[in-house]
Amino acid sequence: MRLPYAYSLLAASLLACAPLAQAASNLVYCSEASPAGFDPAQYTSGTEFDASAETVFNRLVQFQRGGTTLEPGLATRWEVSPDGKTYTFHLRQGVKFHSTDYFKPTRDFNADDVVFTFQRMLDKEQPFRKAYPTEFPYFTDMGLDQNIAKVAKVDD
Repeated sequence: MRLPYAYSLLAASLLACAPLAQAASNLVYCSEASPAGFDPAQYTSGTEFDASAETVFNRLVQFQRGGTTLEPGLATRWEVSPDGKTYTFHLRQGVKFHSTDYFKPTRDFNADDVVFTFQRMLDKEQPFRKAYPTEFPYFTDMGLDQNIAKVAKVDD
């Protein structure tokens, strides 16, 4: 009588572990809601930020976990001019973009990417923005569209 019980227990254990064996090849993301999109610049809710800003995208600078102290991200360091109007970011070298079977980036992250990111939010005539019309509510609500005079590349 004990042998069938042991077999039943073993079978139940194996069935319970089956999802774990498959989990290694799947990405599972749990969220409080479904994100409306994965471009955090276009949204203002925590759902979109949680789904992409923290998990997919890197930032020039970021907050230390659990606080408000800035630390390097894609920028290894930065300088602020004495008048507080010019910020110079020194970018991390060797940063690779995500690759997939159908998309293989041919270059590393550089200053062109930073300029593009800001220009798409600053300039309504920027070609990408004209091809993909959108708004950037967080950027404009923070007044960054009015406070940033220009973004310029010094070197890569």
